[in-house]
Amino acid sequence: MLDIDLLLLSRWLTPVHDFLVPRVGAGARIGFIPTASSIYPDQTWLDLDRSSLRDQGFEVVDVDPELVSAATFTRALSEIDAVFVSGGNVFHLLGALRHAGADRPLVDAVRRGLPYIGVSAGACVTGPDIAPLALLDDPSEAAPLTSTVGLELIDVTVVPHAEGTVGGRGRIDRTRQEFADRPLHFLRDDEALVISGGTTTVIAG
Repeated sequence: MLDIDLLLLSRWLTPVHDFLVPRVGAGARIGFIPTASSIYPDQTWLDLDRSSLRDQGFEVVDVDPELVSAATFTRALSEIDAVFVSGGNVFHLLGALRHAGADRPLVDAVRRGLPYIGVSAGACVTGPDIAPLALLDDPSEAAPLTSTVGLELIDVTVVPHAEGTVGGRGRIDRTRQEFADRPLHFLRDDEALVISGGTTTVIAG
């Protein structure tokens, strides 16, 4: 695993301040990628996430690869201190990133040191394969997607809401059974993963 800085969350943004400030300073500029939720008419949780980040003292600017060219998106990544990838449908997120030509610039920026914060779908997409999320998100809602290979920033697939808060515990149990041969990390809403300095740590979320 490369020496990258990732904070992967299931739901709550409480750990963001303590993760980001030592790396990029107070008042950092966060690029907010809302893509995973663009297919849903109700995006209330995006407003709540933006407000939470601002309440923690950060500047928040939307960086939406579905609305701008790949070149503009790539340039925007060079003008922010950290990137935040919101929750929603992970299949749509991956398909939209690929369709927009934004997946490789995002990976390259993170590998060059841009801190990455991913919530729910934004956490799931960082792994090797999003196929195990098919019981939690509907693949048919996705942008055109020819492969479920993820961004491959980490070597496990994060399964969020592991206590069953989204879709019920039955789906989590089925995922655990049906994908027992895959490297999965089941992440509860009160937990977060910090991947930094070549190590992975579970912290309170």
